[in-house]
Formats: sequence, structure tokens, C-alpha cells
Amino acid sequence: MELTEKLADSLPIAITDEDVEKNPEFCKLLDSLAYRLTSNGMTRSLDEELNAANEELKKQKFAFLQQRTVLDELKEYLTECESLPKNGSTSIKNNQLQLCKIVSESLMLAELNDYVNLGTTKDGTKLALLGVSCEHLSQLNPCKRSVQQYLSSVQQVLIPEIETRLRKRCENLAEYYNPNSQDDGEPMTFANITELPELIERDKRRVDDEKANLTKVAVLRRRKFWQYYQEIQKCIEILDEIIRKYRLKYQADHDTITCNWFAAKCDAMCNKLSVLANHLLKDSYTNETVSALNQIKHHLVTAQAEVENELTTISESLRSYEAIGMGFDKIVLQYAEIAKSIDEKRWALSQINESSNHT
Repeated sequence: MELTEKLADSLPIAITDEDVEKNPEFCKLLDSLAYRLTSNGMTRSLDEELNAANEELKKQKFAFLQQRTVLDELKEYLTECESLPKNGSTSIKNNQLQLCKIVSESLMLAELNDYVNLGTTKDGTKLALLGVSCEHLSQLNPCKRSVQQYLSSVQQVLIPEIETRLRKRCENLAEYYNPNSQDDGEPMTFANITELPELIERDKRRVDDEKANLTKVAVLRRRKFWQYYQEIQKCIEILDEIIRKYRLKYQADHDTITCNWFAAKCDAMCNKLSVLANHLLKDSYTNETVSALNQIKHHLVTAQAEVENELTTISESLRSYEAIGMGFDKIVLQYAEIAKSIDEKRWALSQINESSNHT
């Protein structure tokens, strides 16, 4: 267990106790590699070189960002000076605008130097864009003498202004990062502002440490999950063996006994129903009821015989009528008409006789 955790923490691998038990020689090899490799899989010498390169890059980046911050602030200040209204300007403002113009043109030429300088060839010859070198640009600078003449004035005006603006930005950044500092009632000093990078770096390290701890916890949980999973698999196998060995072995006997019990219960129910049916018949058909039913049966048999005789007679008559043929229907209709005519004449006669008797 200890060797498993040691290997999992020192090397980027996922290993279990079962792997350690099955492959002891391989685990010894991994243990020896743990002294030569870091947790990310790199050699320790290469990791030290990488850390040194990162520190050097960090220093260079810090110096570059310092210069870039001052340059961006200076450009923004020059842009604001150029946007000031020129009507009613005081002498100080005119002097300030002149200094800003000189510095702006100097910055522009400095940027052009970067564009025209294309580096050097293998033999040390300098390459220039369209044959224009930095010396040509320096000679074409109309403000070269002005810069040398007003250098002290430029420093006296611009440096305090840039420092003030940067201080204001640092205060705003510190207030944004820690807004509760204003609620404490203590004024924000420059020392507190200069401690902001350390504070941010400390918070960043704290966040990185928390991330690393969370990663370790996640790895540990994942490892525990697989360990628990393997234990559960073993428990399932044991339970399956118990079920197959003990439960299924006696399940057939249990089912047979249960079926026999149900069959006996069904037979008892059938016998009970037969007894109930006999009791019902005994209670329903008494001597008086049987004699009455016999009389009803006699009447029904007699009525049935009469109906059968009548049916036989009608059937014979129908067969006789059918033997006569299709003309029988016509004769019947004529007979009906004649009978109707006779009835009408008899009625007319009776009416005449009644009228003659009255007279």
C-alpha cells in the first residue's frame, strides 16, 4: 500500500496494489526511476534547467513589461496633450505642448529604427530596409538639437507626470483588487501599493497549491474508486458463488415441496366445492319440489308433442301447396279477391234490407 502511494505520487502512473503484488520486479524498476524522474515524467536535471530558464524568462518578461508600461503611459499622455484645445493656451501649456511634440517625434523615430533594422548577415553586414539605416534617421531628426536642449526640461516635466499617473493607476488597481481596504479607514500608502505584486503572487501561489491539492485529492479518489470497485467485484463473485452453491442447490427441492403443497390444497378445494354443490342440490330439490317439477315436465312434454304434431301438419300442407306449383299463389289471390267482393255485396244487401224494412 505504501509503495503504491509512493509510486503514484512520484510518477505520472496509475498503479494498484494488485499490480504491485503481481509485478514486484517492475515495481522495483519504477521505484528506482522515481529517484531520477520528477512527478511530470522529466529527468531531474532537465527539470532544473527548465526551472532556471523559466526564472530567466520571468526576469526578462518583468523588465520588458516595466518598459512597456512606461512607454504605453507616455504614449497615452502624449495623446492627451495633443488633444488639448489650443485656444487661450498659457505659456506653460505651450511649453508643455512643445516638449510633448519633441518627445512624440523622438518616439516615432525610435519605432522607425526597429522597422528599418533587419538584423545582420552571417558575415556581420547590417541589413536595412530600402537602404535606410538608423544613422540616416538620426540625421533626419529635426528635433535632435531640441531634445538635447530641452532634455532637462523634458525630465522635469514628464517624469513626475508619468510617476503620478502610474501611481494613480496602481491605486486604482489596488482598490479594485482589494476593495475592502478603503472601508478600513486607513489611507492607502505607496508601500501598500508596492506590496500588491507580492500579494497577487502569494494569492496565485495559494490558488496553485489549492489546485494541486485538489488534483491530488482527485487522483486519490480515483485510485480509491478503483480499489473499492475491485473489492466490490470480489464481493459479487463471493455472493454469486454462495447463491449457486447454497440457494440453487436447494431451490429444486423447495419448488417441489411448494408445488405438492399447492396441488394438495387445490384437491382439497375441489372436494370442498363438490360437497357444497351436493348440499346445494339437497337443499334445492325436496320431495314437493320434485313432484312439482315432474308436473311441469309433463305439461312441457305434452305441449312439445302438440307443437311437433302441428308442425308436422303444417309442413305436410306446405309441401302439398309447393307441389301444386307457382299457379297456387295466383289462385289464392283470386280467392281473396272473390271473398272480398262477396263480403262487399253482402254488406250492400244488408244495407238495402235495412232500408226496405224501415219503409
